[in-house]
Amino acid sequence: MNYIILLLNKIGLPQQYVETVATLTAILLFILLLYFIWYFSRIISKAYINSKYFKLRSKKWVYAIREANIFSVIGYVAAGFIANFVSILFFPEEYAQLQHTINKIINVYFLICIILIVNKVLTVIQIVHDTGREIPIKGFIQFIKIFINFFAFLIIFAYAIGKQPLYFISSLGIMASVLMIVFKDTIVGLTAGWQLSMNKMIRLGDWIEMPAYGVDGNVTDISLTTVYVKNWDNRIVTIPAYDLISKSFQSWREMQKVGARRIKRSFYIDMQSIKFVDEQMLKKLQKFELLQEYIDRKEKEIADYNAKHNTQDTMYNGRYLTNIGMFRIYCQQYIKTRPFINNNFSAFVRQLDPTPEGLPLEVYCFTNTADWLVYEAYQADVFDHLLSVIGEFDLHVFQNPSGRDLKSINLQSKINK
Repeated sequence: MNYIILLLNKIGLPQQYVETVATLTAILLFILLLYFIWYFSRIISKAYINSKYFKLRSKKWVYAIREANIFSVIGYVAAGFIANFVSILFFPEEYAQLQHTINKIINVYFLICIILIVNKVLTVIQIVHDTGREIPIKGFIQFIKIFINFFAFLIIFAYAIGKQPLYFISSLGIMASVLMIVFKDTIVGLTAGWQLSMNKMIRLGDWIEMPAYGVDGNVTDISLTTVYVKNWDNRIVTIPAYDLISKSFQSWREMQKVGARRIKRSFYIDMQSIKFVDEQMLKKLQKFELLQEYIDRKEKEIADYNAKHNTQDTMYNGRYLTNIGMFRIYCQQYIKTRPFINNNFSAFVRQLDPTPEGLPLEVYCFTNTADWLVYEAYQADVFDHLLSVIGEFDLHVFQNPSGRDLKSINLQSKINK
């Protein structure tokens, strides 16, 4: 600083401004020096981590260190050490008060660097742990950071004003009620996040549905208070962690884990097309390989029953095959013989309660894959075939008549009259 004063005197600056300008100039040069030290330290650190020697190390740790941007902290620390040595050159002993202030600022700076290092190390640990893990520790790490940063702030503040840290820490009991209000969401979110992780209710990559929030997609991140879900339309939806505890949501994790996805779909049969199977239809249906064994077995069973009970030769007094029953058996045999159906799970076709739209016939089975696109293709293949073959059984699928169909029906009714 003395050199700056000599330089200003040579320039001819008025004496009353020399000391002030010299002080400001020294501070500015001091700050610029620290900036260049930080900048070059960061460049050297990046060059080291990109070197072949460092790349021989674990890729997981290299990725974590890069993501945490730990190079900037190394630059901060290097700048702090240099500042501690050069502060005497910029501010000699005759400027004791200014030097004391600068030293205090440097000490606070070092404390902040320590906090930054601890935060970066925690971030690296979190990234390394969460890579490839189903249960993340991000929420727990965030809570530790809040706890450490809070008490570190008290220590720094106490040092800056010349008080003992216990002076503030002892008053935390009085501040507890205020802290509970301020950090209410954080505390509730931490508790909820902990329950989600410990009970394995939700993991990264899980497919969940929560209609109340418009959620239908994969979990991409679990933070201290929030869960992030990427919907299938690429929208990011955030859900408070507590709501996943207090409200209902649907998880498809087990389906993806087992590798089988359920088909459960119905189509409606026009009940006016349901009838007994006559000889002509029976001959036609005997050509279906999937029905031959069933028809032979059923014909013998029905013949024995009718003979035993001495029924008259009419369809209304004995047991006879129906086209809806034959079609149901055909559907059941068809899905069981498909190579993409997982027969380790239930596979059947059943009738549901009749409705004004017709008789629902429900197909219930599981594919051998949970892949969405492949699953949809398999499901479509099943119903393409069943809807195409239903006419061979003299059955009709119900659908609401269009305006043109209604006109034809009315015209036919008038002709019949």
